[in-house]
Amino acid sequence: MTTVVVFDKRYPVPRKVSAYGDKNLTYTFSGNTLPTKPLIPILIKILKEAKKFLKDGSFNYILINRYKDGQDKIESHRENETDMDPNSSIVTFSFGVERTMIFKRPNFNSVKIPLKNGSVLAMKPSSNEFCYHEIPKEKRIKDVRISLKFRKNL
Repeated sequence: MTTVVVFDKRYPVPRKVSAYGDKNLTYTFSGNTLPTKPLIPILIKILKEAKKFLKDGSFNYILINRYKDGQDKIESHRENETDMDPNSSIVTFSFGVERTMIFKRPNFNSVKIPLKNGSVLAMKPSSNEFCYHEIPKEKRIKDVRISLKFRKNL
């Protein structure tokens, strides 16, 4: 089971994660290192679609999150891992039940974005530099959401 470290305590990751992409790339978060698995045909097709959304879409890494229901979440964070290209945009495809992403920036109102089945969210580097984002718990949700997050890792 994957765990995260928060204030020197270990907790289980409240969702399932997997990674696909170029050989020898990794994703490191909260004391975990997730190596890539080789791309499979369906991910190659979706990767081509992701590249259409942004001119700088030289993506080489796909992080997959599976939220089994509304109890699964991801805490407020920025994509600032050292293995990620800080000048790269991120494109996320959402499948399954609708979930809400909340963007927060100090001294500004929060922004809630519904991530509907089949929706695409593009984040430019500046949004990641200034804003935190999260998928909070939503107890009324009983179904699965899967996100495919396309990014460029170093």
